[in-house]
Amino acid sequence: MRNTSEKTAIKLHIFDMDGTLLDSMRMWDNISSDYLRTKGIEPPENLASILDPMTFPEVCSYLAVNWNLGSPETVSREIARFLDHQYEEVLQLFPDAMDIIREAEKDKCFRVILSNSSSHQVVAAMGRLGILDYIDEIFTSETLGMRKDSPDIFRRVCRHMGAKPEETIVHDDSEYALKAAAEAGCMVKKYDRYR
Repeated sequence: MRNTSEKTAIKLHIFDMDGTLLDSMRMWDNISSDYLRTKGIEPPENLASILDPMTFPEVCSYLAVNWNLGSPETVSREIARFLDHQYEEVLQLFPDAMDIIREAEKDKCFRVILSNSSSHQVVAAMGRLGILDYIDEIFTSETLGMRKDSPDIFRRVCRHMGAKPEETIVHDDSEYALKAAAEAGCMVKKYDRYR
């Protein structure tokens, strides 16, 4: 796995939002379990690890099917109301998030966000917290139709921004995303916020 210590001209920084810039993973780790408990269902202990690589629509479908909770759309609406409130008004940046963005600014290159969260959630949180002033474009798994465990999603973002993978640094906290980014040829910077 290539890391950022290698000397290469950088043209693109790709930032994950949840768990990298935004302190939201505790919420995400608990949201599905908390939701199931509101339905009188005790969730399995490994639920968070099962759902971790999934997009929000995939999570809703998984919950709806596995616990007979109605349609994925119903589950989605019920969870989305709570999540939107968190992104719009509650969740905060990690203390060093702005420093990370400003450090990337020194490369005088493009800076984008690639998130498994919805575009609305990214814009709501990052706009409220002042990060969008430093970001050139937002990409989400939902709008690209690919998950972040696929190297192709990183290649596609690079192509869209006119950068080669080897000219790109991916900032992320998820092992599956870092592995996919490295397989795509990108440099990676790992964030381990919760240990």
